[in-house]
Amino acid sequence: MRVLEASEKGDNAMSMMPSARGARMGEASMDQATAMEELRERYARGGLPLEEFRRLMGALMVTSDPAECRAILEQLPPETAYEVGETIARRPFPARPTRSEQGHHIVAFFGQVDRSGVLWELGPETEVQAIFGEVKADVRMAKLSEGENVLRVTALFGSAKVIVPEGLRIYVHASARFGEVKVPGHSVGGIALSDSFALGASAPGSYLRIEANATFGEVKIQTR
Repeated sequence: MRVLEASEKGDNAMSMMPSARGARMGEASMDQATAMEELRERYARGGLPLEEFRRLMGALMVTSDPAECRAILEQLPPETAYEVGETIARRPFPARPTRSEQGHHIVAFFGQVDRSGVLWELGPETEVQAIFGEVKADVRMAKLSEGENVLRVTALFGSAKVIVPEGLRIYVHASARFGEVKVPGHSVGGIALSDSFALGASAPGSYLRIEANATFGEVKIQTR
């Protein structure tokens, strides 16, 4: 009887303990952008079928409720300790800076978005996502803020083209996972590569910082 009671108590204690993944997801901010980024990274690590990735990404695209975003990610199958350990050991990418809640968002999900023929707001921060779609963003038509302007560009099974004015000071951080980032005089592509470089001349006033991430996609930056 004592052995049975101890076993039952142990089972109850285990059932009350949250999994490491569940605790992490509960503590982390699960806004839509964060949830989509985690889903993209999980797919890039492997072990998630394309059909399941599309289904979950589609669900995230139509909600911005934090509770629903957490619930959608809870549907991901658990990763083994070996997969997680291998990913951490070989991942060369730095931690991504915190997103601004006041930033602008441009998303092409199985479609096209063109920001080349009209004036649009870029500063102080804009996030561009081409997910199985295509985005064209002409910074020459964009309104910049004084000082730093951040443009985060993600191509996931899609393509993003960014046109920047000649001479504008631009700092680029490019990362590619089975994709490619093309910049005048530079190209980053392969299984898992990253690089940083600068374009244009240093000058007072506005400047642009581009964070380009190509995962099974392409980001192309051109100067005109």
